Amino acid sequence: MRRPVSIFLLCLSMGALILAPPLSVRAQDIPPAAAVEGVVGYPQQHNLSCESRSATDLAAYWGLGFTEDAFFRRLPKSDNPQRGFVGNVDMPAGSMPPVGYGVYVEPIAATLRSFGLDAEAHRPLELDMLKKELAAQRPVIVWATYDMQLPGVETWVSWDGAASTIVKWQHTFIAVAYDEHGVSLVDAFDGQVKTFSYEAFVPAWDQLGRMAVTVAGPLTQPSRRTWTMAGFDDGPHFVVDGRWRVCPQ
Repeated sequence: MRRPVSIFLLCLSMGALILAPPLSVRAQDIPPAAAVEGVVGYPQQHNLSCESRSATDLAAYWGLGFTEDAFFRRLPKSDNPQRGFVGNVDMPAGSMPPVGYGVYVEPIAATLRSFGLDAEAHRPLELDMLKKELAAQRPVIVWATYDMQLPGVETWVSWDGAASTIVKWQHTFIAVAYDEHGVSLVDAFDGQVKTFSYEAFVPAWDQLGRMAVTVAGPLTQPSRRTWTMAGFDDGPHFVVDGRWRVCPQ
């Protein structure tokens, strides 16, 4: 039996993320330095809630007001970081699956879309594209590690059989500026802007495949639908208006 086209279109328009192909960026289109004004960072409220903190602060830049805990409650939960938040958010920093860890780009972008932002997940986002977003005054969430540590990557196999690359001390930041020497990032840990050389930042970003979430702005037609989370045999999904299932991926 063919799946109804309407469900497929819903997934495209309402939160199921499709990773966009990389765009071609000419070096001459990128200014040598740029800075985004107006991003205000706050310290994360839980030991492992960096992704929710970065998403909340990024949304505030675009004029959306909600709390870190409100975002985390709506975020899918799973033992697969590509599908939802892994483990207990109050476990010590540096915890690894399954007891505590974090979440990757697809669920974060889907949850931002559920709040009304035109968010997109990337893996990878090339450095030139990161610079182009910042030059356009669009801050970007990036996944690296606390203090750009390089502990080495590992593989975690979740209940659904999916293998995910994981790294100890994985952490998120909001990229807000760059110049010829490096990038400036809002650290979710303490809300402070910190500057890292490219030699420090890029290898740490590389560990998880240069994951990033970009936001083009508020959705042009804000959704008035009701989004809730529910668990199914194939993993956590959003249930929209009590009728449609939309997977974070």
